[in-house]
This record gives sequence, structure tokens and C-alpha cells, in this order.
Amino acid sequence: MSYDLAVWEGDRPASNEVASATFQALYEKYVEAEEDIPPSPRLTAYVEALIARWPDITEEAGEESPWSTGPL
Repeated sequence: MSYDLAVWEGDRPASNEVASATFQALYEKYVEAEEDIPPSPRLTAYVEALIARWPDITEEAGEESPWSTGPL
């Protein structure tokens, strides 16, 4: 089993529908963008904390990683 984890800064969405729409808008803005848009410092710190606990699968220590793809 696998799943995608999505996080963003901001208020909690009012409903699943609002969350889905927000996710889609952010995905289009950042993931499908023609140019790289750097993440915010808070999101960068979040990812750094995640890979400190569970190393990126593309790193040597990532052999036991829960991530299915990388780099994060």
C-alpha cells in the first residue's frame, strides 16, 4: 500500500472538498509549474525533520526508508 502525503501552510480546510480543491490548485502552481518555485522555510524545515527521522530512499542510509521515491 502507498499513499501521497500533502502538506501546506495555512488554515485547515473547511471540508474534504475544499482540501481537494486547495491541493489541486497548489499542485498545479508548484508541481506542474514551468519553473522551480522554492518551498517556504517552514515547509523546508518540515521535510528536513522528516528525512532526519526517515532518510531519503536515494541516500545510503535510506535502505530502510519508508519512502517509495526520491529525492524528497
